[in-house]
Amino acid sequence: MFEDDDDYGGRSLMGPMYLLSMMTPVLVVMLATSLLFPLLLYVIARWRDHRAPVADPQLGLKFALHFFRVQSYQLLLFGTAMLVYSMLSKELKGEMREFIYRPAFGFLVPAGIVFGVATAMLGRTNNYAYPAVGRLFNGYNLMLTGFIGFAALIWGFQALFQKGSSGELGRLAWTGILVYTTAWAIQGAIFGRTVLEASPPTSYEPPSSAPPGEPPAPMPGPMQKPLA
Repeated sequence: MFEDDDDYGGRSLMGPMYLLSMMTPVLVVMLATSLLFPLLLYVIARWRDHRAPVADPQLGLKFALHFFRVQSYQLLLFGTAMLVYSMLSKELKGEMREFIYRPAFGFLVPAGIVFGVATAMLGRTNNYAYPAVGRLFNGYNLMLTGFIGFAALIWGFQALFQKGSSGELGRLAWTGILVYTTAWAIQGAIFGRTVLEASPPTSYEPPSSAPPGEPPAPMPGPMQKPLA
């Protein structure tokens, strides 16, 4: 399934440079989505905060921290995918392999720094007392990772069932499956557990006029039974 394609004119039709040129439109779409969709999240967060009984005093700060945390996390996944592909590829040899894994570390190191700093700073905010912004970004991050993982899964099985060798195209698809589908499953499990374990909102009960330690005064006769 992963055997090299036949050469055409001295080079493989599915060589690394060709595959990288194919990924350029995908990266452009991912960048545009990662910049435009958070604007919608900010509007939703502000609208929900305006309707809440108590406003979140740190909403803007947490929104910025979650934004950079999600972006750095996605760069971590992308850098990891580049690194895995450099190890799976059969065409990358010598300097060509360095052409892939050196930029991968160029993504991984700054993304890891930003992710760690944003996570540490979020721990010093009221992120747990007011989790609305975090849940919005966690859901958005899960959707983004799941979309890429689902696309890689379809791409991988198309390469698996096609006639003949899938070559480097198949290796690139299975790289996406290994990285993004695994991250998709882990994120989904964590997000689902967080949502399911969240305590339901308590119903509002009017305060009693009786002094502490004494039963409340009995209600008038007409109010003891609901009106028909």
